[in-house]
Amino acid sequence: MDRRLRVLLFQLPVPNNPTLNVPLALGYLKAYAHAQGLLDHAGIEILPRALADHAGDALLVEEIVARRPEVLGISLYTWNSERSLEIARRVKAQLPTLRVVVGGPEVQRDNSWVLEHPAVDVCVIGEGEQTFADLLRFWCGSRLADRSDALVLNADSAVDPLAQIPGLAYRWQDELRFTADRVALSDLAVIPSPYLLGYLETPPDSMLMVEISRWCPYACSFCLYGRNMGIKLGNRYFSLERVLQEIAWGRERGINRVHFIEANLNLVPLFWPLMRALEVLNADHQMTFYAELRGEHLTEEVVAALDRCNVRYVEVGLQTANLVALRASHRRTDLQKWAAGTRRLYAHNIEVYLDVILGLPADDPAGVAETLDFIQRESLGPYDIFTLQVLPGTAVRQQAVQYDLGFQERPPYYVLHTDQFSYADLRRLRRQLKLSVDLPPDAIEGMPLPRPNALIPQPTLSSASAPIERIWLSSTHDDHALLEAGSRLARHVDIVLDQVDLPAVTPLLTGWIAQNPATVFDLYLWCADLLPEPAALIAWRDSLPYQPGYLDRVAVYLEQAPDTGHRRVSPRCWLVLPWTSIVDPDSYAGVAEVIWRFELADGEPVPFGAWYGAGGSGIWLHFTADASWDYRAEVVAQIREWERETGRSVWLAEALLESHAALV
Repeated sequence: MDRRLRVLLFQLPVPNNPTLNVPLALGYLKAYAHAQGLLDHAGIEILPRALADHAGDALLVEEIVARRPEVLGISLYTWNSERSLEIARRVKAQLPTLRVVVGGPEVQRDNSWVLEHPAVDVCVIGEGEQTFADLLRFWCGSRLADRSDALVLNADSAVDPLAQIPGLAYRWQDELRFTADRVALSDLAVIPSPYLLGYLETPPDSMLMVEISRWCPYACSFCLYGRNMGIKLGNRYFSLERVLQEIAWGRERGINRVHFIEANLNLVPLFWPLMRALEVLNADHQMTFYAELRGEHLTEEVVAALDRCNVRYVEVGLQTANLVALRASHRRTDLQKWAAGTRRLYAHNIEVYLDVILGLPADDPAGVAETLDFIQRESLGPYDIFTLQVLPGTAVRQQAVQYDLGFQERPPYYVLHTDQFSYADLRRLRRQLKLSVDLPPDAIEGMPLPRPNALIPQPTLSSASAPIERIWLSSTHDDHALLEAGSRLARHVDIVLDQVDLPAVTPLLTGWIAQNPATVFDLYLWCADLLPEPAALIAWRDSLPYQPGYLDRVAVYLEQAPDTGHRRVSPRCWLVLPWTSIVDPDSYAGVAEVIWRFELADGEPVPFGAWYGAGGSGIWLHFTADASWDYRAEVVAQIREWERETGRSVWLAEALLESHAALV
């Protein structure tokens, strides 16, 4: 019988991109515990990604409880913290002696909603490897001493058992306490690679996250890398040998995308040795690399080296070209050198991500206009529009009073007004700028895209071995099986039914939402002759359970006023209508979108103009039985291009067509 302390770690993904959810921080915790000889006393499991990345709330709670951990460690980021802590609360209701330990960027001294959350027992502030190892030593030692209250922090004792462990916040006898600051590791060589130890799952379609250093010489007020150790790097970087071993490890497993976790890749000492090694290791360009770079230092020699290694996607920032806002944000940017370096990336066909942030301290309408003029004057490429996040632990949060920064108290911590912009001003400018660069103004960052195969007929329930992602309902559905399905749902679920059955299905859907408040439900309603009234559909949706979460708060700028700080984003509704229906899709704005059912015969030209003119979200595409596979493949290629150009979607009606299209 395994008598070791049972420790379970988990990290939940960005809602629309689970392939990036490599729990590297959790891997470091286990790898460091291994190096410290602690795995003889603590059995550490990282929750499998099949669950962490895809399971709904109820299934996650069930799977965690089934493992009966004594310690539950959670890595918290803006996109997962509310959901993670709600899951921890539900788990603790079933495992009352469980100790919940949280760490990550969300755990900061000025983030009281996390520090004082009722589900949290211990918070690890700052770099976590040493602190977590000390916690394990304490708890394992207490268990070996046969103390029945070993994991109970609020025991009836005059002695605080954790006071000597630096880097903690926790409740002790109804008081929030902080221990001394943890001194960060002076040499990262003491942390073994969790990849090479086999502690991290990284399937071929995932992205390999390779950390270079924990250092940044800059102190931008809005940034929280947690690495600003001053101008001296010291040994706060991993060795070239280790970095190359991790890349080779991924290459051997068929991973072809690598993200360098490094704020300024072209400034670290490893840069040139790494470039020379990758030019050989990746000579066939099998792997594609993503990097963050400092634009002022992008000489022609540097950019040519990036190109040879197949660094194809880079982030160089910008944020603002308003000199006053740059100074207020403590950002040191030589704009002319930065622009020259960025243009060199374009010349080598390297895709560049430029950011323009609205709501920065001291920025104003004239400053935003200057930023856009600068981009045009300097012949810079596409850019994206972001809203300032007043993140916990950042200097910009300390500047909030000075610049009258009003912001959300929960993630994503969007700024809602400044001393230069009202909420209405920010909302109007945000929409205007997104439209000017052909970005959908109402898109919700992080929201999963609708699945293109959602309308392909299938059995009512998918395999019991995986989280349920798609459900087709009918008047003959099995009520018992569907009730049981609520505990097995995925974090993104498609539900297809006839709209006349909606009242009968509502109690079922109500239960599913209550069990899985963070799941995105996509509801497709068949509509033949009778259409639901928009007002009735709004009233129906408002009657469903609603627990605001991350995506609802991301959507705040869709609201005319920020009173609640959020807007409901799930369930999303689509009305599937015959092509001949006479309906104005705009009449359902804000509550549902329209999909038109359309059929093509062999050789028939695709009426893209009519499709676009009809409005709505897109087309449900059928082919007549005589349509050849060559014709279907040709049409699929055309519609994919049409989707990219218009932002509309095409749902396929045949599973075989979908499979065939993937091969073409």
